[in-house]
Amino acid sequence: MRFVADFIGALREAGLPVSPAESLDALNAIKLLGLENRKTTKTVLALTLVKRQTDQVIYDQLFDLYFTGVEQVKQTDSDQLVPEEQKTTSEAGLGENEQESSADEYAASSALGQSLSQKQDMRLAITQAAMAENLSSIVFFTQKNHFAYKIMQRMGDEALSAEIHAETQNPEQKKSQNELIEFRARLLEQVKDYVEQQYLIFARHKGAKFREEHLQQAKLSQIEHVDYALMQRLVQRSARKLAAQHSRRRLTRKRGLLDVRKTIAANAAFDGALFHTRWKATRIERPKIVAICDVSGSVSRVARFLLLFLYSLQDVMPKVRSFVFASEMIEVTQLLEQENIELALEEIMQRWGGLSTDYGKALADFQTQVLASIDKKTTVILLGDARNNQGDGRTDIWQKVFRQSKRVLWLNPEQRNSWDSGDSIMSQYSPWCSSVEPCRNLKDIEGIFNRLLKYS
Repeated sequence: MRFVADFIGALREAGLPVSPAESLDALNAIKLLGLENRKTTKTVLALTLVKRQTDQVIYDQLFDLYFTGVEQVKQTDSDQLVPEEQKTTSEAGLGENEQESSADEYAASSALGQSLSQKQDMRLAITQAAMAENLSSIVFFTQKNHFAYKIMQRMGDEALSAEIHAETQNPEQKKSQNELIEFRARLLEQVKDYVEQQYLIFARHKGAKFREEHLQQAKLSQIEHVDYALMQRLVQRSARKLAAQHSRRRLTRKRGLLDVRKTIAANAAFDGALFHTRWKATRIERPKIVAICDVSGSVSRVARFLLLFLYSLQDVMPKVRSFVFASEMIEVTQLLEQENIELALEEIMQRWGGLSTDYGKALADFQTQVLASIDKKTTVILLGDARNNQGDGRTDIWQKVFRQSKRVLWLNPEQRNSWDSGDSIMSQYSPWCSSVEPCRNLKDIEGIFNRLLKYS
């Protein structure tokens, strides 16, 4: 049953939704039918564990990988249960010369050395050692050598190595040591093959999941270009989850305050008996957003993912105007709405990203282009590190933005202890912000927009 339980664990790691009840059904079925017939086992487990047609391919791959190893172990186990009489007969069949030759050979002293000298099948021993070392917990490919070493140690490699490297003048012992070196090399290769097979079963999908978790918490400013595609999928997935969560909240109608007037009207036909209740629906205004992103060299990567997240929330945030700046303020709303979002972001970064920052000039442009349209329904979000190259930050304009808008959020991609260091003028802007928050990774962005949607 341990084999089946581990196989179910591997299916879950691969993304198949297997419930505890389905696991029990599979274990009970195998308890009744056994593992003797591979075809029956595959069919029974598929019937109890696979619910979606799309999961069938993954199931078939994992079953073939996993149960090939199981069958090898069962074969080895049955070979070792051969009756003693047969063994005696087999040994009696050896020629007298061979027996004399064996008697002359130097016998290995370590248990592992004796097994290898007798050319025993080591598959069952490898499997047992791997289970003892919890090989199914493997996550990274870099752990393969570690587990191979631990399995060898568990099988008695330390004593075998000591025997191989012992100094001796006895020619028979020297010959035996050379043979043991060859046997040990073959065993190590066999162990590595087994570890590789188990890695494919248990860790291939686990590694991808771990990589996603790592990227979600990694600094956006440090994301490498090779990870952009995966990161963009994670950003869009996270935004969809948030959009679905807040869309459902708007559909809730059967809770809150009782609407007495509508309830009485709805029950007028029942002489005042209240059979039907009516609830006050809280109207939630969709937030009107103006997003301003610093796309200078130090912040451009964070700006890319913030804009991607923002435009993936179109279902719950349809009213968004977007601006980017290094020194000049440029509106990119139309570009982001009309072009493919990923191509549009690439174009924005190529045309305006990576230039020297001038917050004063950018805010002066913002005042000319947008300030008149900002009202008490507008939330202004600015992403920037407030590093102004010792220039005038024009905080007077930012003060006007704060006074005219509903809310001002400043998202800074640097750590709090870096604010106001060097040419950063964060403390000049922060009094004119509703909130100043660090925005360093995907988790930060998700949390910021979750609060924005919750309290809008």
